[in-house]
Amino acid sequence: MAESENVIIEPSDFSRPSAPGKKPFFQPSPVKISILVLFGLLLTVALFMFNARAVKFDFDPVETKFDILSGYPTYQLGERFLMLQGDYDIRAVAEGYYPLESTVSLTEEADQNFNFSLRKLPGIVEIIALHEGTEVPGAEVFVDQTLIGETTLTINEVDAGSRDIFVNHPRYLPAQKVITVVGKRQFQSEQVTLLPAWANISIDAMPGETKIYIDDELVGTTPAILEVIQGERTLQIRKTGYKVFESLLEVIAQEHQELDRVILEKADGKLNIVSNPAGVNVTISGHYYGQTPLSVTLAPAENYLLVATRAGYRNHTRSLSVSPDEDLSLNLSLKPVVGLIKLTVTPPGASLFVDNQALGDANQTLELNARAHELRVELPGYASYVTKVIPQPGLPQQLNIVMLTEEAARVSSIPQQISTALGDTLRFIIPETFAMGAGRREPGRRSNEIEKNVELTRSFYLGEQEISNRSFKQFDPGHDSGLLGRALLSEEDRPVVNVSWEEAVRFSNWLSEKDGLPAAYALKDGQWRLRSPTTIGYRLPTEAEWAWAARYASGELPTRFPWGDNMPPTAGSGNYADVSAANMVPYSIKGYNDNFRGPAPSGTYAPNELGIFDLAGNVSEWINDYYSVELHRKTLVDPLGPVQGDYYVIRGSNYTHGRFSELRWTFRDYGSDPRPDVGFRIARFVE
Repeated sequence: MAESENVIIEPSDFSRPSAPGKKPFFQPSPVKISILVLFGLLLTVALFMFNARAVKFDFDPVETKFDILSGYPTYQLGERFLMLQGDYDIRAVAEGYYPLESTVSLTEEADQNFNFSLRKLPGIVEIIALHEGTEVPGAEVFVDQTLIGETTLTINEVDAGSRDIFVNHPRYLPAQKVITVVGKRQFQSEQVTLLPAWANISIDAMPGETKIYIDDELVGTTPAILEVIQGERTLQIRKTGYKVFESLLEVIAQEHQELDRVILEKADGKLNIVSNPAGVNVTISGHYYGQTPLSVTLAPAENYLLVATRAGYRNHTRSLSVSPDEDLSLNLSLKPVVGLIKLTVTPPGASLFVDNQALGDANQTLELNARAHELRVELPGYASYVTKVIPQPGLPQQLNIVMLTEEAARVSSIPQQISTALGDTLRFIIPETFAMGAGRREPGRRSNEIEKNVELTRSFYLGEQEISNRSFKQFDPGHDSGLLGRALLSEEDRPVVNVSWEEAVRFSNWLSEKDGLPAAYALKDGQWRLRSPTTIGYRLPTEAEWAWAARYASGELPTRFPWGDNMPPTAGSGNYADVSAANMVPYSIKGYNDNFRGPAPSGTYAPNELGIFDLAGNVSEWINDYYSVELHRKTLVDPLGPVQGDYYVIRGSNYTHGRFSELRWTFRDYGSDPRPDVGFRIARFVE
């Protein structure tokens, strides 16, 4: 106890005991995590299956392989895919076809089908022309009316499907064949059989070894069997010292002919005839040979009857004989016959000229040969009066002449028609004041048909017809109006198309130079403009001139359409988009048939009251004016259109128009570049 009394007890630090800890809700372990992942996957699959749509993709061809490039995950069950609603990009490929890329959009429908067709790659086609088993080189090959080349020809790319093959060679009949191109870059050879375009012509003549000419080309000597191309051919057989034998051959392909032997006649005699006066008409044994002086060849014979006549002279008759190779000369003298012409001229004091010979005062009685004479009467301050008279023996004639002032004579003397060097005719037109365009309440009116009052004070000439391919090719021999669908636009009698406004202007200047007229247009700052002051050269009509000649030709209230105020057009009204053009243009006129798929020959339909053809239908026409839609409240006097612009006015309906609005007189279009439905006609001022 004593030892325990020596133990020192020391105090220790105090601390509060901690509360007992809680057990964790989830203690991770590999098993638990695997269960959770599996649960999540099952939930995802369940949601996908619940929301997925069954989608089937069908392809032509069936061997097509495809991939889904974008979108939500998909799952394939047999022929169908389970896919969520949304957009998916797919790509499909098959040998021999163009790849296909597309986007499909899935909707809420449970089952959805998508069908796709892949386009075949072009095929490789060999075209061989054959005649009797032998290849024919150099034949032109057209595929769907497009010239591709000449035989024998391999075309590397021809679109799959039905194709029209046309083969043309100058020595063979044209051949046409429809082929089916397999495509898929497969090679196929197509043979086109050509039949001869010639016939064998057997020719013989007496004497022998005479030269044979076909269409002025030496082709052989008799006797001969010749291959002659089909058609109407001129056959000549020539030999020195004999008359030339000439005949027309109607050659039909593959129809061989054996001509009768030709017996040549010896050369004729010659007859040289002069007369006093000159210009006598000569008829020999009922056959007219011309006017003296002249040379005539006659077959050897006796008792030819020669009759020489001239107006104002007595007939001269004589008989003659001609020997082979004889050279005769005759000098004929005819006696004149006269008639009386009495002139009465108002006002008095005028001078008379007969055949440009001055005969004094115009009021007199003339004794003139009984032939045509030119009388000219002149009086200061008055226009010269010129006429032709033919005096009649024993029948005096009275001629009363009233002189006109120069202004009155000037107007009356203006030709009603003029012709160009190319043979195109223009009509004289006197315009007035009129309303151009359409009122706001006009059915079918377009916003560019603003109504305006116009006064035309200058008379002008306007082409009766649109310029044809034949005329335009005199200016540009290389021009080709081309095709529209299967409508051939380049035939010579059709109006020229596929020309720009500038080409029409340059044609007008070229034609002015050809006819000795001043050019109407000048090139300024890179643009063609009418010269100022204007000239009398050929040009395009102004819009006001065109509107007057088209819509106001009858002088009555203008109609809505060229044929009247209501649709459809009456039969034969013009060349519009009729039933034959239904597959070529968007709109056609039901029940109307003008018998032409494309443009008709100029002048096919009746002209208007001014004698102008095809201001409606056929082709639309370039106008001189720049295109604008300006509003003018004052009357426009002799308007030439805006001074500048980007496009030019086009007026008139054409063979592609079938809608109500386009067929109206007031329809306006515009452009500057060539079009297959736009041509032009020419105009010019009178002075």
